[in-house]
Amino acid sequence: MTDVNAKTIAFQCPQCGCALELTIGQIKSPESTHCACCGVGINTDASASSRIVEEIREAAEKVPAEITIKFIDRPENDDDGA
Repeated sequence: MTDVNAKTIAFQCPQCGCALELTIGQIKSPESTHCACCGVGINTDASASSRIVEEIREAAEKVPAEITIKFIDRPENDDDGA
């Protein structure tokens, strides 16, 4: 399974709206980061982030590795207006 901490989360700077990306590992870190556009400091709540990451990891483990899609052959309807 892929390391959850390496997954990237995209978000917008709360100050200027610039598109930013951090890994989950960076978000969990107690160190702050800065917006590349306006330079505002961005702090994350490491304890809350850790709980959320654990929930994401548990949910990801429940997703099947493979999904099968079945197509149903339906007769064409001449009255559908197409």
